[in-house]
Amino acid sequence: MKKIISLSLCLVSFVTIMTAQTPEATPTPTVPTTSIEFTDTEFNWGELIEGEKIQNVFTLTNTGNEPLVIKNAKGSCGCTVPRWPREPLMPGESAEILVQFDSKGKGKIGGSKQAKRVTITANTDPANTYLTIKGVVHKLEKEEKQTKPAAVRNNNFDLSSSVLSVYPNPAAEVLNLQINDIDAEKALIEIYDATGQKMLSQNITVSKGSTEFDISNYPSGIYAVTLKVEGKNRLAKQFIKS
Repeated sequence: MKKIISLSLCLVSFVTIMTAQTPEATPTPTVPTTSIEFTDTEFNWGELIEGEKIQNVFTLTNTGNEPLVIKNAKGSCGCTVPRWPREPLMPGESAEILVQFDSKGKGKIGGSKQAKRVTITANTDPANTYLTIKGVVHKLEKEEKQTKPAAVRNNNFDLSSSVLSVYPNPAAEVLNLQINDIDAEKALIEIYDATGQKMLSQNITVSKGSTEFDISNYPSGIYAVTLKVEGKNRLAKQFIKS
């Protein structure tokens, strides 16, 4: 009996000593939260030919009262790669997130619908904001492959978002597009509505300066403009039709 009591006292003393020696957990510093707003959290790029890459430009604004810090941006699969601003964004400031989609192996004859998600983690409440890119990827017929050159694929973001200027935004009657600082003579411009319906497809001369497009008959909503230059990834930007 004495041995049992002695053993119990020893255990109590040991637990007391270990508790006293355990350092207190350092409290995690609280980061002030702010709010984030995107022109739209969904981006419909329209149509791609299998093998092409497209860089989708999302525009965001810090609508809160504290600096916005984007801690991470992660695509739902390896074919979706985001690039985001690493510096804090002050209240009222805007920036861009580029989300690249690689259509390799994603197409089928007649078109394959694709939808991918990007998770943005920042000092917001809730911490995660979700972006979606979607569109259709076409696979060419065998005979088309023989007469049409294969798409040039790049493993990087080879076009800056500043290459394509879209203004005014919002636009009511006329949309102006200008291609900047790029070594090319011709470019293909396509406009898609939010459902992916093609509204326009037109080749333009790059050296011409700005090109006007009549959008007066477009219903109000959000649209995507895609720029295709030979040998480069596609670039897509959104605009609002008021």
